[in-house]
Amino acid sequence: MSARRSRVALLGFGTVGSAVGRRFAAGIPGLALTHILDRRAALKRARHPELAAAAWTTSVADVLQSDADIVVEAIGGFDPAAGWIDAALAAGKSVVTANKQVIARDGARLLQVAERQGRQLRFEAAVGGAMPIVRALADGLAGDRLTRIVAILNGTTNAVLSQMEASGCALDVALAAARARGLAEADPSADLDGDDARAKLAIVCALAFGIRVDPEGIPMRSCAALEPRDFAAARRNGGTIRQIARAEFDAARAVLAASVGPEIVPRSSIFARTIGPDNAALIVGEHSGETGIFGVGAGGDATAVAIVGDLIAIARDRAAIVPAPHLTSNFSLSTSTFPSEAVC
Repeated sequence: MSARRSRVALLGFGTVGSAVGRRFAAGIPGLALTHILDRRAALKRARHPELAAAAWTTSVADVLQSDADIVVEAIGGFDPAAGWIDAALAAGKSVVTANKQVIARDGARLLQVAERQGRQLRFEAAVGGAMPIVRALADGLAGDRLTRIVAILNGTTNAVLSQMEASGCALDVALAAARARGLAEADPSADLDGDDARAKLAIVCALAFGIRVDPEGIPMRSCAALEPRDFAAARRNGGTIRQIARAEFDAARAVLAASVGPEIVPRSSIFARTIGPDNAALIVGEHSGETGIFGVGAGGDATAVAIVGDLIAIARDRAAIVPAPHLTSNFSLSTSTFPSEAVC
């Protein structure tokens, strides 16, 4: 690692940002948290004396004009996050983000900006929390031709569904329990409806298959209408219900089949055994066969693990240039995407 500590600026001090802050308060070799942006900066600075050495601000211009080497974007949503990431790269700073909507919708362009600037844009936390699927696809399995991915990519929904399965409770009861554990937002629609998971699936398709997928083009079905009787019916048939994101790419025909929605999975499957906020993915390649990856996918602490991992990777070689991927839009999306075991 470089002798000089990399200076890090943090945009946002909510659930994820505060978890990152706790990691810095405990000490991270080679890294120093020097700036924190939050709309309630004065109040939060007073509440977090362990981070008083950082410059707290409400102005993104303060961060962009600072001497920070790396910017962590943890505000969520597309606007203004996409513009702030773009501006940080243009200002000569590398960026780490947990923002799946920005990466799914504008990631290819932003990676090109990073390459032109000689900086890095890393986003492990945007897809699987502490489950290292981005590195697995981009590096570990890069030597194979990948053909299929089946995954649980939303830890909030998995916590709700596995609670319904275990206790027989209604969805709103399971959702309240997830909120109490800090695993669900006040508005859980993006999680339960599948919008969060399909944004992540679009990122996965870019990494695995080299294709540019519009997340809104991926068919999805909501989990919000599931009832205890649905789980009872699945149990009688030897299964349970999980929100499954799946993508299969036929490179010869240039056809992608993709979907996100509740499915009945066998009780013996790894997905049935994935409970609470955990994520799981099975990746199939022509030569490697089936590879499984598992890890906690929701909550500030799990997301912070992935963010800090990306920060350490950048700090180890700040001068590294990561080539932007060459993605193609020359494919068709199959209209018959939901498997027979999907729950309507």
